[in-house]
Amino acid sequence: MAGIKPPAGFERQPLDIETIPSGRRFGRIYASVFPDPLGFGKTPSRFSDPRRRDATKRFGVLYLGETLNVCFLEAVLRDRCDGLVGDLPIDEKEIYARRDAEVETTADLSLVDLRDDHAIRMGVPTDVAKSSLQSLARSWSLAFHEHPSLPDGIIYPSRLNGHTNIAVFRRAVPKLAPARVVPLIGAPGLAAVINDLRLSTVSFP
Repeated sequence: MAGIKPPAGFERQPLDIETIPSGRRFGRIYASVFPDPLGFGKTPSRFSDPRRRDATKRFGVLYLGETLNVCFLEAVLRDRCDGLVGDLPIDEKEIYARRDAEVETTADLSLVDLRDDHAIRMGVPTDVAKSSLQSLARSWSLAFHEHPSLPDGIIYPSRLNGHTNIAVFRRAVPKLAPARVVPLIGAPGLAAVINDLRLSTVSFP
């Protein structure tokens, strides 16, 4: 099923929806140069709008993670440990240049669920949630966004460690509010994440 895009008539099919209630908190690591912890752009990303002709009609996506571990992997480390034996040195500047935000849902979020066997029930290729084939993921994201049920985004497992991430469509960002924002260096649990991932912080000239 790899590479299969949304078929004709997909908009008539029901979506598997996970409702995230008001009061739930997720994390986000972002560059300190950006003042808004809920800010986002329309640059290419995993579930970004694939349409290119009219930027005003494209939707943006805000990404959040359920743990500091997955947020660090997605925003900082990504694939740098692939094929590496031993500890990976991380420049301290990378940590000092970022903030960690705790973001709270202020209203229920309705998210298309790509975890477990939900994707299979909807006819969505498993590559959409689990691989790095971003062009495919973007085409399905557009299909979800345009579905008549108007979901708020997508909930899916990280391809890096399996923890839960959510991609919130622009129309639902008002349902979020920053609950806590700190420099990443002061984020609770950061030392444990660095230790678990076998990283070493160093200061390069």
